[in-house]
Amino acid sequence: VAVVSFSDGSVTVVSFSGVPVAVVSFTSIGVAVVSFSDGSVIIVSFSGVPVAVVSFTGVAVAVVSFAGIVVGVVSFIGVPV
Repeated sequence: VAVVSFSDGSVTVVSFSGVPVAVVSFTSIGVAVVSFSDGSVIIVSFSGVPVAVVSFTGVAVAVVSFAGIVVGVVSFIGVPV
């Protein structure tokens, strides 16, 4: 399980339990639960409005960005990036 805290208090939690599942929670916005495959790019949206992009590279690293600005990077190999 990886937990990334952002300066605005929002939190992103990504965990694996058989099928990879990303649980993204943003302060004052809501909660979204999405599933993905290796190498996929997930656009997290609320009410049809894109809020964040969670992309996974070939080295199993998740990059969370807002409006094109990377604000969180999560490594799934036990080493922060």
